[in-house]
Amino acid sequence: MYTASIPNRPTAVSRRTGWFAACGLMLAMQASHAAGYPDHAITWVVPYPPGGSTDVIARNLAQAMGPILGQSIVVENKAGAGGQTAMAYVARATPDGYTLLVGDASVATAPSLYPSMPMDPLKDLRAVTLFVTVPHVLVVNPALPADTLKALIALTEKQPGKIDFSSGGIGSPLHLAGEALRLETGLKWTHIPYKGAGPALMAAVSGEAQVATPSLPAALPQVQAGKLRALAVTSPQRIGLLPDVPTVAELGYPKATVFGWVGLNAPAGTPADVIQALNAAASKALQDPGLAERLKGQGAAIAYRDSAGYGQLITEEAARWKRVVTEAGIKPE
Repeated sequence: MYTASIPNRPTAVSRRTGWFAACGLMLAMQASHAAGYPDHAITWVVPYPPGGSTDVIARNLAQAMGPILGQSIVVENKAGAGGQTAMAYVARATPDGYTLLVGDASVATAPSLYPSMPMDPLKDLRAVTLFVTVPHVLVVNPALPADTLKALIALTEKQPGKIDFSSGGIGSPLHLAGEALRLETGLKWTHIPYKGAGPALMAAVSGEAQVATPSLPAALPQVQAGKLRALAVTSPQRIGLLPDVPTVAELGYPKATVFGWVGLNAPAGTPADVIQALNAAASKALQDPGLAERLKGQGAAIAYRDSAGYGQLITEEAARWKRVVTEAGIKPE
């Protein structure tokens, strides 16, 4: 009689041993990868020209995190197309943690503003860590007879379309912050887009325009010098640098609460251990009192979030700005 040869079958013990061995090997490989990262300079891509608040904040963070990571961090400016140029550049980069985006609110607003853009920042970029939040300030030229938001609303109702609101361009953060406020309050102004936040702010200072909603870092020197009057801040709480200026929520418009941010984004597919290494470095850097003081001087509030927390913020803000863009009928040129 023919007897079939039965191959040796692994016992339950040997299967468990093999499973643990495989897991051990995988963990060892991950630990080795983490221990080896970074082994050369890291590039942070800023989507705006040098000198702006995002650029300044990025350079402060790069200077603080470089020594913690044991490698230099090179800041590279790639301005253009409302942040799309920098986002696309980083999305196409090798996902190894050496080319990262210094992300801001444009990561959340771009999908609604530019539905035909060749990449989707919500899918093609991975949230790494949130550094700071930056509020906007509703400011008016001092010659305008409006000392409060209520007075400004009344003035635009008496002179609908006669008061000019300046922004850094259609779909820019300044524009979106103003639109969020306009939708909630019924402000009746005429939007005048300028080529950048700087010219828009100077238009309000000179009186060429009468109202603007710049970021706090940009507005603060002009407000402190008396060249602009601050009527409200868009942050959830009052700002220590402008303690007498109420929030829009205090004034009865909580849905107009908006803020910008600065964080770090990586190409999709970047290994988890690299993300963790960057998170650990960011968390440690942001605990430095000297760095906190410098960022405060820039009008930025430390708001550390890990990858999951930052990713949730981007998702929530993307939904929020989609509503604003749709209701306001914003169509970038």
